[in-house]
Amino acid sequence: MKRFEFSLERLLRVKQQLERLAELEQQRAVQAVEQARAAVEHIRTQLARIAESFTQAIGRTMTPQQWVCAADMAERLGHALRTAEQELTSAEQRLLTAAQERAQLATEVEAIATLRRQHWEQWRREAAKADQQQLDEVSLRLWHRRPDDDTSALRRPHGAVA
Repeated sequence: MKRFEFSLERLLRVKQQLERLAELEQQRAVQAVEQARAAVEHIRTQLARIAESFTQAIGRTMTPQQWVCAADMAERLGHALRTAEQELTSAEQRLLTAAQERAQLATEVEAIATLRRQHWEQWRREAAKADQQQLDEVSLRLWHRRPDDDTSALRRPHGAVA
């Protein structure tokens, strides 16, 4: 019997490679989300420090230069925070897209792999059946080739001597 061949083997390999690439892309997206979250948290921490310094300065005199510097810093951090939050949202969207793409490819790979397993099992059953038929044929040929003397002894009535 010919060896097992699955007609969609190349497609399965391509899909598996695409799934691995999608997994890598998803990992990069996870890292981007983590970095964006860290950036947002860092900016929020800086804003909290400025707010704390303003709170501590209540009732004390600040030079106009200190006031302008602190206000300018707060404004820049506010803008940076909005930008970082937008980047976080964008990174989360890329992660969602990457996860969906990976899930789609994983489903396709699993479907093709299942089909391959089914074809493999069918081929194994057919190969076993062909092997059994071949064994049966060999057994029949050997049985028919036995000398007549051996078979005549089997045909004699019990207790009869030749």
